[in-house]
Amino acid sequence: MRDYLRRYLPPGPFSKNTLGLALLPVFVALIMLVVDRFGLQNTFVRTFGPLLIEQGYDPNYIAFLAQIYFSAFALVCYVLLPLLYHLVFPSGLDNPFGLTLSAVRPHLPVYIVIIAGMIPLLWIASYQPGFYHFYPMYKPLTIGMWFLFEAVYMVQFFCVEFFFRGFTLFRLEARFGYHAITIMVIPYALLHIHKPFAEALASIIAGLVLGMLALKSRSIWPGVIIHCTVAFSMDWFALIQSGRMAALF
Repeated sequence: MRDYLRRYLPPGPFSKNTLGLALLPVFVALIMLVVDRFGLQNTFVRTFGPLLIEQGYDPNYIAFLAQIYFSAFALVCYVLLPLLYHLVFPSGLDNPFGLTLSAVRPHLPVYIVIIAGMIPLLWIASYQPGFYHFYPMYKPLTIGMWFLFEAVYMVQFFCVEFFFRGFTLFRLEARFGYHAITIMVIPYALLHIHKPFAEALASIIAGLVLGMLALKSRSIWPGVIIHCTVAFSMDWFALIQSGRMAALF
């Protein structure tokens, strides 16, 4: 049986390093399926929303709890499980997750230009009713609750960058070089399949740009900063356009 099965397996020898790379797409697919099926905010609302409403919780506050649920789920699936995978299948890389800051400074002008270019586009987009009705996903009643929500919200962007632009990208780069960026973009774009279509399309471009920045700077932090800045700005502009910002003050 062993000899028969070996006909359908790639030639050896096998090591933890090569096996870890071979199983990486399977691991990424499994993580994404688990998150999509069990980890999204909508899953929390469908599962626990009716019970929480019976207990007197406001639907808007349930949306806040749903974000806590998703951020915690993302922390487990996008950070802790990849760390466990790395322990089982070491990559042999010096910087396997892109957590270094040493090479970021020379590229700061690029990040500033990207953010400066994105802000006007987000402001224009914020005039669309579909935009300011969707964002922020929790409608804060006080300025303190808004900042608390944003802090919880930002956790998910660190997790996403860690998983896609750190753990996945740097492992793929060891085998495919810069082609790793386009490979990584496939699951990253599918992460946005439930978002508004324009945002889902933009995630392809964002994935390519953030992937190039990550490999150039050897760090996920530029992506974290850009992602958090854009997300915060989207919520901020949506609150302004919907008139809810004035009520917070």
